[in-house]
Amino acid sequence: MKLIFIVVAFTLSQQEVVAEEKCHLTNKSQATDLKPSSQYLIGQELLICSHSTNPFKESFKSYDKSTLKIVRAHDQELKKINKLASAHGYHLINQDIDCQKSHCNHINIISLDAFNNIQKANTKSINLKGANNFQSLVNEINPLTWQSDIITLSSWSRVSGSSENNFAKTWIENKFNQLNLQVSTQNFIVNGNFTTNIIGVQAGSIKPDDWYIVGAHMDSTSSSGDSPGAVDNASGCAGVLEMARVVTGHTFSSTIIFICYSGEEQGLIGSNVHVNSIISNGNQNKVKAVLTMDMVGYTSNTNHELLLETSSSNQWLMDILVQNAAIYAPELTVYTSTNPFGSDHVPYINNNMHGILSIDEDWNVYPGYHRSTDLPENISLNQGQYILKTNLAALAHLAEIIQNEDVLFNNDFE
Repeated sequence: MKLIFIVVAFTLSQQEVVAEEKCHLTNKSQATDLKPSSQYLIGQELLICSHSTNPFKESFKSYDKSTLKIVRAHDQELKKINKLASAHGYHLINQDIDCQKSHCNHINIISLDAFNNIQKANTKSINLKGANNFQSLVNEINPLTWQSDIITLSSWSRVSGSSENNFAKTWIENKFNQLNLQVSTQNFIVNGNFTTNIIGVQAGSIKPDDWYIVGAHMDSTSSSGDSPGAVDNASGCAGVLEMARVVTGHTFSSTIIFICYSGEEQGLIGSNVHVNSIISNGNQNKVKAVLTMDMVGYTSNTNHELLLETSSSNQWLMDILVQNAAIYAPELTVYTSTNPFGSDHVPYINNNMHGILSIDEDWNVYPGYHRSTDLPENISLNQGQYILKTNLAALAHLAEIIQNEDVLFNNDFE
């Protein structure tokens, strides 16, 4: 009898340990004496979860943790979903999404335990040697040239595999050739039609086998009508062209590869093709970092904000962009995410290469997203130039711009 009691007591104690976590959503500014087992920050809202049987006041609305999830998606993709909290394109929900009825190609569903909080960047903890030497370089970024390229790209409905996508491909290829880059293309099939990545290479003068990639997708999509894709993503592809224009006027220690991908909107097809070609040619170890840009020309207000997104293992790369933003684009407020999804940085990260994404903080509320109204007049020149300056300075830091070429001979062999 005593043995049975011990077994029952042990079983009950085990049940208490694995009891369902209850979660309460509160404003983070509200003081609380709770001791949560886990907590998640979504904008100004704090989700506090606890195993305690009665952790919250009766007036608090609580949820079973198992019913909650984080969804990364544009607002218009979640019209019929009740969002408990939203920030940075991440939404807390407590219902299921039916992918048979919703367009889930651009939706990422994350369990709470797999979600990493979005952070406002803290530059005080970062000290990059030599990060103050690129002001003259970043001053060469011309937002009007960038805007002009956006207008040209937006004149074509650049759906992957379409004739107008091919017109844009030829135009980008010509731009790279005019900059005297080593130009090549990669052809592949999307939805039964051929489409193309366009690549321009500037070889490094000292370390040509150290590769730094600057990329953005050039294709666009729309739920109906034409697909001008000014913000998504002529802004990013034009950013690659503008960075290439500046870079080709200078010498860099390492090789820089500029690329405008196609097939992104159909599932990152172009960037996967590029990654697979790198691996199949045995060049994976040459790739030192990949800077990608997607939707870098929009802000919903007078604030200028940048969301940097990579994996937690690439914090060092995040720090480089954060610090250079603070120096060369102090107007930007920078947020960081280690929940990579949905753009061309992901195939590199998934194959152990160091990829990072720059994207507008307001991407998820852009009203022209995947619509025929995604037009050049929605572009913010300041938003774009601040993000381009951040990426150009980071590239100069990584690929080592040679600002005084006489340094090549300062080695006792003059």
